[in-house]
Amino acid sequence: MQGCLALQPQKRTDSKVDLYPSHIATWSRSKLEAAIKRRVQTAYLGKGVVLARILGRHKMFLRSSDRGFACNVMLDGYWEMWVTQFLARFVTAGMTTIDVGANFGYYSLLLADAVGTSGTVVAVEPNPDTVALLRETILLNGFSSRTKIVPHALSDQPGQAWLFSPDNEPKNTLLVHGPGIPGGTTIEVKTVTLDSIALELPKVDLVKIDAEGAEHKIVAGMTQLIARDHPAIVLEFNAARYDDPMAFLKSLLNAYPSAQEIGLDGKIIPLDVASVIDKRSLEDRMLFFR
Repeated sequence: MQGCLALQPQKRTDSKVDLYPSHIATWSRSKLEAAIKRRVQTAYLGKGVVLARILGRHKMFLRSSDRGFACNVMLDGYWEMWVTQFLARFVTAGMTTIDVGANFGYYSLLLADAVGTSGTVVAVEPNPDTVALLRETILLNGFSSRTKIVPHALSDQPGQAWLFSPDNEPKNTLLVHGPGIPGGTTIEVKTVTLDSIALELPKVDLVKIDAEGAEHKIVAGMTQLIARDHPAIVLEFNAARYDDPMAFLKSLLNAYPSAQEIGLDGKIIPLDVASVIDKRSLEDRMLFFR
């Protein structure tokens, strides 16, 4: 056994009814979390790969060595429930959505289910090891026809960059200045702009961005998309990761006159600018621009 899998898989005791985006959107957080936990299953497939049932219905391949995201999802079946519920409430059938920093595909699955057969999901993930499992996950859930996977990093211009993946924490993979960082693996990856991907689509309705500090460069590389579609943006913002967080926030507010924050109940709340740009908090905040 590897990683968390010394624990026995939980038996599914309430399997008659699957959960759908409508349940995720309308049920209370406590009711939903309890229902998802009752449906959790995990199976160790060998060679460090786990198959887990998440969100009460979907199947996702994970790495057993992942001490952050995977351990939580294998036991609970969900991640960041406030963001999960917000997206389930906002996204509707037929939308085109982009999941930047797709990781193993948790939000990509949620979005693909919500947009339906008439919608489109673009999942952007630069880590090759993670992409390999992401592809299998999308295929296993029957979402290949509505999901495109982009295996590159996003930046403000095309080129090459160094990608560092910490040991046992692939969700914290980030772009760095060069190789040789201890505690993980660094590889060279291709960078593209979000404009180069998105402008091939007729229209983009939502972009979700979680890129461990590269958010400002990603936004700088999507100016044409913003000008054309003004898509809703769900963006993880951590002031400590940016040289000038106020300048980054202002660059978004120039295009989106108002911004809000996603609260822990999945509902939007007023944006407290002074709190959000305070580097001392070291806190990830999920902002919403529309």
